Amino acid sequence: MLLLTRKTHKTPLKLLLTTEAFSSLTNQFMQILLPWYILSTTGSVLWTGFVGFCALLPNIFSSLFGASVIDKLGRSTTMLSCEVIQLALLGMIPVLMATGHDWPWLIGMIIFLSSFFDAPGQLARTALSPTFSRYADVPLSKTSGIIEAFDGIMSVVGPLLGGAVIALYGLLAAWIICVGFCMLIVTLCILVFSNRRPRQLHPTASYREVMEHLKSDSILWKSILFTIPTFILGQSWELILLPTYIYERGFNSVYLGFLGAAFGLGAFAGALCFAGLSKKFTFFNLLTFNYAGYLLSVLILYFHLPASIVLAATALCGIPFGAFGAMIISIILLRTPRAYRSKMLGLYATATYTVESICVLGLAVLIQWAGLQTTLLSVMIAFVILIIISIAARRTTDFWTALSSENKKYLQNRTDLIQ
Repeated sequence: MLLLTRKTHKTPLKLLLTTEAFSSLTNQFMQILLPWYILSTTGSVLWTGFVGFCALLPNIFSSLFGASVIDKLGRSTTMLSCEVIQLALLGMIPVLMATGHDWPWLIGMIIFLSSFFDAPGQLARTALSPTFSRYADVPLSKTSGIIEAFDGIMSVVGPLLGGAVIALYGLLAAWIICVGFCMLIVTLCILVFSNRRPRQLHPTASYREVMEHLKSDSILWKSILFTIPTFILGQSWELILLPTYIYERGFNSVYLGFLGAAFGLGAFAGALCFAGLSKKFTFFNLLTFNYAGYLLSVLILYFHLPASIVLAATALCGIPFGAFGAMIISIILLRTPRAYRSKMLGLYATATYTVESICVLGLAVLIQWAGLQTTLLSVMIAFVILIIISIAARRTTDFWTALSSENKKYLQNRTDLIQ
């Protein structure tokens, strides 16, 4: 009977992790498909940057809006609703392609509307992870590491699959497969919704209260502050720099997929390391390696190194990315009371999407105006400065090691009990 109970308690977490895995697969598949589709049909870096901007801009507002929706409707309901709407919108793209009405501005509009519901769905999944981890008696740091590991391995499978499908069967078939993935995600969300426990209404927090909590917790706001610059290349590397490099150098979508997969393989390894050895890491060491990884990823493109070196270096760059992603989410969840989590995640997502959307459009304009090489050099200089700042900041108390095992346990209990 006890074994049966434990198995039942683990079911929601397993379903959530499976949903997260397929959501990551779909996102990584689209990271190859969307920019390659726009570049292939228009030949314009500016159009590619515009559509990428459309994919990111709505998340700035929907992250704030989505947190309030989660508080009102519940996390499972919000997640399911958002995925159903995205399925309906993305399902229009292959229809438009088949009928010859896939104009770039119209695709950009559909991507804009679809992205508006992406952030709330992601926020809802992230907000569910502490509760489902507690049901399954799994440490939150391990759950965060597993999620990042899934993101990493799907960053391998997604680009490889996307590049191969595009090369072998064409863009229309790739979009149809993408919609099929969305249907599978909706099915998994229905299972998560069906396996949820009865919702207990809790008092909701205002953004003012969340901001006061953020200001009062120096570890939390400083951690986020040092993390935000990493998003200069968060989406820009995948949506602009890498596709433009591949397109201008005359490579095909398969090579683009291999590069995306190499980075994902590194991220997978880094996330697994964090999940198993989280106590061995320090915030500023990992931050410095993360900045250095981004610098290396741009450096190898700037000097146009042989493909084997580019692939190996790209995989190496992904290792600190995967570990650091798991660490910052763990810090946010551990340092935030349960009543504040949705809105805190919303604020964090808004900040990251703001940086990403500005950089995607800005780098597209810079490439068009000054060329790819000058753009890569500018990004390299920016990350050299960030590495110097992160090394200098090591003199202060490390944010991750400051969370001792006793403090982590206390904070986990406190966040789950505060109503």
